Amino acid sequence: MSAPVDRFDEVRRRWIALHQHTFIFQKRRAELLAQQIRIRAEILTGARVDPADDNVIHPLWMRPNKTPYAALDFAIAVVAAVLAPIGWPAGRAVYKGFIQLIPHTLRSYPIAAFMWAAVVTGLPMVLLYYPDTTLAQTVLLPWVLGQLPATALAAGVYGILEGWLAVDGSRDWWPMRPPAATESVDFGLQPDDLTAPGIFGIYPTPDVGERTPIAREHNERKNR
Repeated sequence: MSAPVDRFDEVRRRWIALHQHTFIFQKRRAELLAQQIRIRAEILTGARVDPADDNVIHPLWMRPNKTPYAALDFAIAVVAAVLAPIGWPAGRAVYKGFIQLIPHTLRSYPIAAFMWAAVVTGLPMVLLYYPDTTLAQTVLLPWVLGQLPATALAAGVYGILEGWLAVDGSRDWWPMRPPAATESVDFGLQPDDLTAPGIFGIYPTPDVGERTPIAREHNERKNR
């Protein structure tokens, strides 16, 4: 069983836990990230984790609305489902696709790019909107066309809810991963390494600790 990819899980989990307020769906997100961190630690180090720690809060549709907090979560979900029945799942699919590029291609999730994409695609519809006498052109047509900016907005909101504001680069337009540091020019004057290969196969040493955000400034200073 391969270990889950570390996409700055610990940094994001801490940010979500500090900003979850009374939202139960955010508490569930923090618990799911903590569960993934424990699974990765168990696979890489063999450490035994407490099975009780894997009990996370149930999904929204499986929780009873008996508290004001649960009722608020349910109301938010209903409003989002009514306003963006296509944009919401499409934005979630876009989010799932983009995080596959992290950390090898992108160093963070481009929240700013998606938010501005929602403004660029939604503002012309607001400026050109002209109510008509028919219900279809007054309500239905803008509602259908609004699913496009709603997709970009949902993708950006998911980036915020998943804690990517804590990772350097989320406010950039396109946070590409910095290129690897280039080695010095080899003029062939260094001594050759004549060490013979070992006779025993070894496994590569796993990375120690959790992944930390890839800071662009740090890599620039390193290349100087």
